[in-house]
Amino acid sequence: MAAAQASTEYPTPTVHTAPDGKTYVRVRTSLWIEGFDNVQTQPITVGAQTVQLVATPKSVTWNLGEKTIVCDDAGSKDGKTCNYAYQRSSASRSGGAYQITATITWDVRWTCEGADCDEAGGSLGVNSIPSAPTPLVVSEIQTNTGQ
Repeated sequence: MAAAQASTEYPTPTVHTAPDGKTYVRVRTSLWIEGFDNVQTQPITVGAQTVQLVATPKSVTWNLGEKTIVCDDAGSKDGKTCNYAYQRSSASRSGGAYQITATITWDVRWTCEGADCDEAGGSLGVNSIPSAPTPLVVSEIQTNTGQ
């Protein structure tokens, strides 16, 4: 089991936003990631048992700088399943931008086949893999009423 766990390669999520890199207060910003796919190890055979791990992505936790939200899927450019509208500009933040991250939560399960297996499989719980921080500038739109 330890060898299978050690060989599991989880993808690091890549963060995307629309608008890209800059948005505005009270404007819906679409959020999505790359890397939200099942992960499966190669079967590892030791003696009369073969063990394999499968990790299934369950959710993405977005730390958006002013709020944390959870989306049930990878999101999409159209923002239908994962989006957020900022309430404050990022002007007072270090570098003038929020540093946003996306963390995938994986449900990790294992299977064992062969005469030496005590069980056929089970759960190893969850594993979380965060993205690198991605800067997002949030500006305010000024309006002129002509008065």
